[in-house]
Amino acid sequence: MSKVHSEESSSNLMADNQSGTKMKISWKNLHYTVKAKYNKAQMEDLKTEEKYYDKEILKPQRGYIKSGETCFIMGSSGAGKTTLLNVLCDRITQNAKCKLEGDILLNDSYPVTQKDFGKYGAYVMQDDVLFPTLTCEEVITFSARLKLNISGNDLKCRVDKIIDSLGLLKCRKTKIGNQQLKGLSGGERKRTAIGVEMITDPQVLFLDEPTSGLDSFTANKIVRLLVDQSRQGRTIIATIHQPSSSTFALFDRLILLMDGHLIYQGKADQAANYFQGLGFKIPTYANPADFFLKEFYVPFRKKREDLEKLDKLIQGYDQNMKLSVENEDKDSNNYEVITSEKLKHNASHSGFCREFLEIVKRTVKNIIRSPLMTRMRTIQTIVLGILCILVFWDMDEDITGANGKAGFIFFVGINQTMAGLMGVLLVFIIERPVFLREYASKTYGLTSYFVAKSIVEAPFQVIFPILTSLIVYFAVGLTIDFEKFLIFTLVLVVLVFCSTSVGFFIGCLFDNPSKATPASMIMMLPYMIFGGYFVNLKDVYVWLRWIQYISPLRYSTEALLRNEFEDNSDYSADLQKIYERYDYDIGLWPCIAIVFLLSVLFRVGALIVLKLTISKVQ
Repeated sequence: MSKVHSEESSSNLMADNQSGTKMKISWKNLHYTVKAKYNKAQMEDLKTEEKYYDKEILKPQRGYIKSGETCFIMGSSGAGKTTLLNVLCDRITQNAKCKLEGDILLNDSYPVTQKDFGKYGAYVMQDDVLFPTLTCEEVITFSARLKLNISGNDLKCRVDKIIDSLGLLKCRKTKIGNQQLKGLSGGERKRTAIGVEMITDPQVLFLDEPTSGLDSFTANKIVRLLVDQSRQGRTIIATIHQPSSSTFALFDRLILLMDGHLIYQGKADQAANYFQGLGFKIPTYANPADFFLKEFYVPFRKKREDLEKLDKLIQGYDQNMKLSVENEDKDSNNYEVITSEKLKHNASHSGFCREFLEIVKRTVKNIIRSPLMTRMRTIQTIVLGILCILVFWDMDEDITGANGKAGFIFFVGINQTMAGLMGVLLVFIIERPVFLREYASKTYGLTSYFVAKSIVEAPFQVIFPILTSLIVYFAVGLTIDFEKFLIFTLVLVVLVFCSTSVGFFIGCLFDNPSKATPASMIMMLPYMIFGGYFVNLKDVYVWLRWIQYISPLRYSTEALLRNEFEDNSDYSADLQKIYERYDYDIGLWPCIAIVFLLSVLFRVGALIVLKLTISKVQ
């Protein structure tokens, strides 16, 4: 694209943004406290028997951030910079263990709430959580289709402008990539993540450590990009950990935290002189940012010199800066009064149908471009099918063959349950961070995402059971009857549907594979033990028997045994009722219906759990 066109795109973006209301964010008497737990070492150091204490993450403070400038929040680890960022956009959970006090206002007139945040702001998380198989352009376009009430050429032009303004023209067709798939560089991935949020042309942009994991040159380019965006009338607020001296020189405004206290807020280029005036001499040629992080670190176990330093900085702020900051905040009154009617943005929430279709298209595209899971599932089905053939080959209709067929039925049930559960669980947990980011930014609703995922998974829940049936049914010596074959396949399909529902449920409960995988194994053990094959359920303690009623294996085993043996003249009268040995007394079709009902219940439970766990994403 030519330079002229690039400049035209940038000017158009500026015009788009300036048409919106300029935003100032201010806060007063802000105080955030959490209920924390002492570890053993801390209890010994403090010589206390109390297990919990009130930890002040943010001490009472006041501040503001103006439109048209970049404000970076700095502080050593544990100083409270990410907490302050999340508080300013209402991404902090409030409950019995977390207490937030104070006022956070837009233009000194409208309270900041997560509900209204999408109308004026956007949040870029620290981790670039994007689908690795999609290209830079596809990721931004997906966000545009769901967040903007435009389509066709208008939508394409908006995407092109964002890509151009972020310097992503050369890599627009490059996949995001990950450790296994080569793709964008770290800086390009970060700019893509910014572009996903900027597609709605927000007046306020929050970023959590946008330079994390980048080299100093790339980090400098990211900060320059943010400065350019602020010059277009946006309010840019970001946390940053350890910028280089050249990057630090680009900052407009600096907020410096120490142990939750505000010890500086003002122009970044005046910070060094301010602290030198308090007696903190910065060495010549030293990076001020490095000096601040090292000098203003406070350990949990504070020594006397730490407390003295902290008191000195707090007193210095109260005497030299607090009043001037309050006056500057009051004097910056050239902002439009915000009301709920005026707080409107060109972003709009897509309807259920559009969200559903876009998520389905993206999920299908992701499956096509990363076929490893599908290939592994196919290989697993074929290999285990061959194993079943080798072990259970052509069993007879006598007592020995009947017992072998009962063992095969239980084994194939376990196999299908595990395959369905793990197949969904691993994929869902990998995608979960992407969902959390997109849900938090109001890209789509929970129901549309969940329904779309369920629909896309449905073909696999049918194909693999059918493949299993075709491989093993006729080889192990089951009755050659088309109706019985169809029922056998139906039971496997319903069982896999149920196990995938359980996989969704576990995936919603846990946020990483290291927790979810053991949990799935723990859940499978009662399913197998109370499936009725290993032990007669009549011999189990009465107070434990209820577990059988939530075990899909119990119902699938009875259904398959009845399908093969009940009223089948190929077997003796005793063998026709072999299912009675295991205390199975429900019936073929009721068992199938119950497995389907369990599937629905687990899926609804997964939806409820997911809703509860993401009520407010931090």
